[in-house]
Amino acid sequence: MHSAKSTAFDRLLSEVRNWSICLDLPLGPLPLLQAHPNATLLIAGQAPGRKTHEVGIPFDDASGNRLREWLGITREEFYDSHRLAI
Repeated sequence: MHSAKSTAFDRLLSEVRNWSICLDLPLGPLPLLQAHPNATLLIAGQAPGRKTHEVGIPFDDASGNRLREWLGITREEFYDSHRLAI
């Protein structure tokens, strides 16, 4: 059962993912994020490049591999929204 806090958080994530104000961007809006109220680490990056925009997965490239190596975590840990927010 979802708590009121969890439901509000889920609604917020849905609103962000459906962002449409920046329709005039060359590739259109595509907010790439993962989050959960229990995540203990937040990774914030600048606007993704064309490759990331096309794939739809943040840090799914050489820079992401390097970042995961620096953090000492696996790809599975990195993309676990309960542990890490992006």
